[in-house]
Amino acid sequence: MADKKPELVAWIAPEQVNLLKEVLKASKVKLAAIGTSHQSDLPSIGEILKTETCSDLRSLTTTYDDAILWIAEPHAYDVSLCELLRHRSSQTVTTTPLSGSMDALVHEAGKPPAAKFIPLMRRSASCGEVQDEIEQFGQPISAHCTMTCSSVEGTLWSRLFDAMDFIHGLFGAPEIVQAFLHSNRVPDEPSDLRGHMTVNLQFQHNRVATLLLSDQSSWKRELQMIGEDHSLTFGDGDATPPQLIAEGIHSCETTTTADAPRVLALCEAARLSCLTGASEQPSRVLDMF
Repeated sequence: MADKKPELVAWIAPEQVNLLKEVLKASKVKLAAIGTSHQSDLPSIGEILKTETCSDLRSLTTTYDDAILWIAEPHAYDVSLCELLRHRSSQTVTTTPLSGSMDALVHEAGKPPAAKFIPLMRRSASCGEVQDEIEQFGQPISAHCTMTCSSVEGTLWSRLFDAMDFIHGLFGAPEIVQAFLHSNRVPDEPSDLRGHMTVNLQFQHNRVATLLLSDQSSWKRELQMIGEDHSLTFGDGDATPPQLIAEGIHSCETTTTADAPRVLALCEAARLSCLTGASEQPSRVLDMF
């Protein structure tokens, strides 16, 4: 008898239907149910995907407790869901960072992550090259990180989160953040960031890094790292977003997790810099934790 396929339930935005189809094909899981906050689109989405529908994320979470849950719709992974998600029998993965006020995120600091952010660059296969490089040549002096995607594959917030997590793991917390945003406006919350962004970061011992981010481009995640008399560039290669998400769904690895509250504090410092037009000290936000 063939092994039973793992089951997946997904909470998506309507424009992510084709992305979900590609993830299902790459991950070889069975779709058990679908949900979205766009209620008027739910019946047609269910018909297209030929699956059960659910109009409430909490109900989807508990009704299909044994299925892997993928939260893809922006803003949907809210801090109010964390305790519920921690009590699920199966894992929860998310391609949208944790959403909530700074005060709420402070209470989440130090707790086990309620969902696993995917794809996380610091969890990528080629990340081992960076660690080998550091062990052989020491800490890098500077780095440039590019993370771009389409609006279907994620948001600017998602790319900022992934990049900040990676650079934080590489250099530690930055002392100075200066960011610039090309968008219609600077939003009140980091979760609403859309458009193109550049970020300049300064660390202890005069180490520096830059980020180039966008949610209005093709998929790319790449790091160039420069040290004394050597450099290294690595990225996702030919791997596509559906393939990377599928790998994240199947991976049970838990040793590399994003410290979501503290990383989001760094993202907030970048948003504030875009708003004020001046450099910001992330320590002012991080001191809350």
